[in-house]
Amino acid sequence: MKGKQIVAIDVGSSNVVIAVGNVEEDGLVTIRGIVSEPVEGMNAGHVENIEMVSKAVVAAKERIERELGVKISEAYAGLSGDYIRCAQVTDMVYVQDDLHTGSNQITQRDVDELDRRMKSVKLPDNQETIIAMQPLNYRIDEHEVEVPVGSYGRVLKATYNFILCDKGMSERLRQCLQRNGITVKEMVPNAMILHKTIASTDDMQDGAVIVDFGGGVTDVAVLLAGKVRYVASIPIGATSINQDIRSMSIPSNYIEDLKIQCGSAVADLAIDDMIVFQTTKHRPVKNILRKNLAIVIEARLKEIAEWIRNEIKDAGCGSKFAPTLLLTGGGSQMRDIEKLFARELEIDDVRIMHPEYGFTEESMLEHISSPADATVASLLVYGAERGSCTVGVRPVEHKPLEQKTQARGLSAYSQPGVQPTAQPMQTAAPQQQPQTHTPVQTPQPAQPTQNVATPTPTADDVNKTPQGIGSNTPGVKPDVDLPDPPKGIGWWIRKKLAKVGDSFVGDTQETEF
Repeated sequence: MKGKQIVAIDVGSSNVVIAVGNVEEDGLVTIRGIVSEPVEGMNAGHVENIEMVSKAVVAAKERIERELGVKISEAYAGLSGDYIRCAQVTDMVYVQDDLHTGSNQITQRDVDELDRRMKSVKLPDNQETIIAMQPLNYRIDEHEVEVPVGSYGRVLKATYNFILCDKGMSERLRQCLQRNGITVKEMVPNAMILHKTIASTDDMQDGAVIVDFGGGVTDVAVLLAGKVRYVASIPIGATSINQDIRSMSIPSNYIEDLKIQCGSAVADLAIDDMIVFQTTKHRPVKNILRKNLAIVIEARLKEIAEWIRNEIKDAGCGSKFAPTLLLTGGGSQMRDIEKLFARELEIDDVRIMHPEYGFTEESMLEHISSPADATVASLLVYGAERGSCTVGVRPVEHKPLEQKTQARGLSAYSQPGVQPTAQPMQTAAPQQQPQTHTPVQTPQPAQPTQNVATPTPTADDVNKTPQGIGSNTPGVKPDVDLPDPPKGIGWWIRKKLAKVGDSFVGDTQETEF
């Protein structure tokens, strides 16, 4: 393995997803593999049962290690849930006249002093921790500027965006990963990094809202002026829609396919026909109108849209903020979902997005198949910017040789390279014939005559002499050609038992076999 290795893990409410990638010289990430395993014990981003979650983490970890031949020990982990929130803090410093010219030119020292003051901000209680912070804007004497260094003024003011996280929730996830051999290199809110693979430069600058539909959580990120101004996690996701469909007495194993293939986010656009479910015995068990299914889906999505509207308002971007809406995540694959959000949020430009920025084209086409990969893909790109992970080589597992007991049949000796040990053949004892009053004279074989010369056969005589397969005469071709069998004990016995013309049992010639 050459180059920097990046490992990303997203423990979601429905699946645990792990991805591994290489960082190329141009900074792009080559995805080596992405695996996903279903998880239980998670609820809206909260680790509620660490044992159940650990099983899914171990399954995903072992699977990708086996597929790629690596040993994972360090990873970037994503966070999602209602325990993550934004807080904006404004502070100021007086510009120091380092040049002693009275011009009050702002230097990097003034910016660093303001940044130091922001890092010393104390939280009101000990339940939360700061996991990220970044400046949103700078103002010099009440005039907003993009680059403060080099400007002139007396007072430098800045507003910083703080991302806060509940200590207990993040510590649960950290412990879950560490107990399974994964050291967390850095925890980062998923909403803070989605723009790295979803949003273009124009989207970042002109304004956009990213909505990531997960299983139990919907992440929202508001972008403006090239920065992430606001993030939030809504505790409602695609799982809530599935539960609503299940309340209509729909079998659980049909719900996901039904939602994607037959459902619609806008009831007015749904076809008014009947959907029939069948069991393995081809008997109808449930009928449902397609329009009724769309009504249930639309009702829940309208509730989510109202949450998103409030989060955009809380971002404080102003009444003239006209963003582009970028939908991603597994829940964004429902039919007509972009039309519903365009109507509910009054946004004209609504798009469904796959991860498409920050990767080599070949690996992106090979490994990224749906919007559901957006979170873990963004974690890979974020990790490529921050630093490599410790990834080893998976040791080759040498399975011990099985001590096989040789069978008593022929198959135990039929393996190539096994030298058989010839055993004397046991011939069956001849059965005694019932005695009769008339004795039968048994012909005796003629005794060879002593001192009688045996003529040497000529080539013509040899050709005229019938030879069986069991003939050992050198240079004589048998009447029947057979393929050379494996030379085990089975071949040796079959050769002795072969029959052409007469029958041969061992070295004894008989008229019947």
